[in-house]
Amino acid sequence: MGKNKKRKQDNSANEQAATPPCHSSTKHISNPLEKAQQSFLKSLPADTRLHFFSPKHVTPHQRAEIWENQADLGEKLVNKYAWATPDARLLKIFQHFSPIVEVGCGSNAYWARWMHDYGDVDVIAFDVSLESGGKINAKDNKKKKKSKDSGGTKMGGLTIRQGGPTVLSHDPDTRDRTLFLCYPDEEEYKESDSEDEEDRYNGNDINDSKPKSMAAACLEHFTGSTIIHVGELFGDTLGLDQSPWGRSSSCEFQERLAAEYHCILKMKSQNNWLHVRDTLSVWKRSETCAMVYENDSDGEDESAEEDHYKYIPPEEQLPFDVAAPCVAHLLSSSGPDVKLDQCGKTDEVKKDVDVQQKPAKKKQKKNNERNQDDVIPGSVW
Repeated sequence: MGKNKKRKQDNSANEQAATPPCHSSTKHISNPLEKAQQSFLKSLPADTRLHFFSPKHVTPHQRAEIWENQADLGEKLVNKYAWATPDARLLKIFQHFSPIVEVGCGSNAYWARWMHDYGDVDVIAFDVSLESGGKINAKDNKKKKKSKDSGGTKMGGLTIRQGGPTVLSHDPDTRDRTLFLCYPDEEEYKESDSEDEEDRYNGNDINDSKPKSMAAACLEHFTGSTIIHVGELFGDTLGLDQSPWGRSSSCEFQERLAAEYHCILKMKSQNNWLHVRDTLSVWKRSETCAMVYENDSDGEDESAEEDHYKYIPPEEQLPFDVAAPCVAHLLSSSGPDVKLDQCGKTDEVKKDVDVQQKPAKKKQKKNNERNQDDVIPGSVW
């Protein structure tokens, strides 16, 4: 939490199965990460949790002490469990978009185990290092054990294997699955040496041709239609050093995600640390439409211009109207009608009070009730 993090390296050329840690076969499981995190957060005054970065509510000494305690606990929980904390509301999302393939599951494969054991979700999880993946300050020189079973380890719908982004295009078991990424880019991504050598042999510039993050590499190989992302996205983060892209996925990934996909669901995590604003978002691959314009010039070059646009069906469009609680009333459609005169000044439109005055009031009241249901301040984010 705020300290150096272990780099995830794509060693997919040497993908082999590794036996995951033993796990209880009990159907109903707990969420120990959530329990430990909430125990710490609830030990703090509610006012401190809500206004942690406010100079008026928390003194620098108090903030420093809380921050240090959170960092120590957070690092232990990341190494033991995961970077982000699931909550029960999110389970139905994975059930709806099952089957799932996760890349970068970490050595604990916490989310994969949670959704499988708690929700019967069919999931295949990959990480290039099943011993140290996703851990903070993991030792680079630690030897990795390899299993002789190249087919992976399966436990009734849960499969955990060694592999990176290339499995999405090379492994037939990953096809027709929803891609799940949870904090995929803790640090800069590095391609495996074998892939670098292949690019040099083909005369490619590896600095330009290869994605610079693991999440972006996943988009390069993913052929499915749906992606679930857990972490911070553009504009969500509170950390100025990590602004505007957040602490969990690279700008390269987010730019391509926004260009080729559209978001159909976004919900705030209920289990965020004091400085974190994680969300779960679901993205669907967009259909595109090409607009071709004929060249009207008399020059020899008669090539036509071509623009591409995304088609997002109305039922897959997120609402545009979003307001913080302090200005949510501005989204209300009630109030006097306003028009502009020729000078640009506003004049209220006078209503005929002699015509059906009482029914008009009832209609206005009905509209207000509807707006109170439709506009929920701050709920979208």
